[in-house]
Amino acid sequence: MRAARLVALGCATVLLAAGVWVARDGLQQLAAERREAAFVAARVSALREAMPEVLKREEYARLAVQAQQAASRLGFDPEGWAERRINRNAGPVARSEAAELLRQIGAGGGERFFSAESFELAVLSREAGLFTPPAADDKGFVLAVNGTLHFPLAYKP
Repeated sequence: MRAARLVALGCATVLLAAGVWVARDGLQQLAAERREAAFVAARVSALREAMPEVLKREEYARLAVQAQQAASRLGFDPEGWAERRINRNAGPVARSEAAELLRQIGAGGGERFFSAESFELAVLSREAGLFTPPAADDKGFVLAVNGTLHFPLAYKP
């Protein structure tokens, strides 16, 4: 009888150990799946946040295709045009120099055009104004221009 109890107790101990091992394995698997679910949730959140930018870029691509099609319909030849980057960092400049630079950028009528990425023009004196005659002690402007000047390679009369 004692041997039967010991065998039963041994079997119960083995079953308990097997149950603990299975439960521990299940808990480890559950923890791994929770980590995976948290990673996937974070990825989904990041993708949702990126979606407006993706849609905006798709719209830009669609608009670029439309612009190319319109240029083609109008007989515009992209090979007949060149471009030059203009990068002038913010710095003081006399009114006459600023006027000359802006005149040169805008000259050419419809034959050339300037595509500005940034443009800053400010007076250096508190009393001065952009559209008022300069005073005798005028300090000029702060001028910054960044962009691309597009112009035809051949003159069209």
